[in-house]
Amino acid sequence: MLGCSLTNLDLAAQIRWLPKREEILEHSPEQIPSGLDDDAFGHPVLIVTKGLDEKGRVSVLLMTSFDNRDILKKFPGRDQRRNREPYWPIKPTPAHPDTPGKLLELKDDRLMDKEYSYVNSQSSYSICYDILEPYKPDDPEDIWALEEKSFEKLTGGRDYEKFHSKTWRTGREETPPPPPEPVKEMEQEANQTSKARDAGTFNLAVVIRSKAWREFYEEMKDFLPFDDYRSCFWGDAWRVDDPDP
Repeated sequence: MLGCSLTNLDLAAQIRWLPKREEILEHSPEQIPSGLDDDAFGHPVLIVTKGLDEKGRVSVLLMTSFDNRDILKKFPGRDQRRNREPYWPIKPTPAHPDTPGKLLELKDDRLMDKEYSYVNSQSSYSICYDILEPYKPDDPEDIWALEEKSFEKLTGGRDYEKFHSKTWRTGREETPPPPPEPVKEMEQEANQTSKARDAGTFNLAVVIRSKAWREFYEEMKDFLPFDDYRSCFWGDAWRVDDPDP
């Protein structure tokens, strides 16, 4: 199996290796990440979430060396500034040509292997943690990670865990918020309708239901055209005459 499972869920800021696509297909085809270009594989990635989601995934930013070239060789000229903007260099790469403050450092004063290495902050991707390998395969227990201040600068306070998944393995279950008052009222009306129908008083059920939807339409008619409203609730049992044609 690819990868190395760790019990420590504080994974944020770690650098791991994303194997080549064909290697993943050979060993774990069901875990192949979606949404990635072929050239994203066979590169390091930076983990930006602390733990695994309910499917065992982490959220990562992609890394590249541009074939070990300076970013100005990849995106030269002033008109390419927007293309250069999302890339953050990591030492020993020189500072960003447009924003010198964009220079990341590794923990323990380490340096990336290549002369030029960049983190692309533009988009994050969900990847199954088990397919990720140590950055240094000869020492799987050796963890390479960004220095804390560098990681904070890069992420800029973004909560990637909320972007990535609603149910993280944090050891506690979040209680869903109560429904808004209008939803509660609609639920109560529906319960009354159900009870009336069970009791065989169909006419009463129709009256209650018509009243509920008429009140709803009165509140929403300025925002929802009647034709759209009628198409959403099509059927004689659900149809309400337009109160304001």
